[in-house]
Amino acid sequence: MLLLKSSSQRIYYYKINVYQTLFGDYLIQKEYGLQRNIQPTNVIKEYADSKKEALFRVLDIAVDKKELGYLKAS
Repeated sequence: MLLLKSSSQRIYYYKINVYQTLFGDYLIQKEYGLQRNIQPTNVIKEYADSKKEALFRVLDIAVDKKELGYLKAS
């Protein structure tokens, strides 16, 4: 999921991806920064035990970011 926010000549992005690991749990990877930069400002990884738990966590993150002004791009 890609979220975008524009603010005074800058466009910020927040990307959330979910991957299943080899051990059966799920990795939630959050990446954010300025869209014009090649490298992200930060990448945060957290794990969830089930797909359902991972998807609920992604929805929580998306709602929190929407309150900060981010809009869904894809």
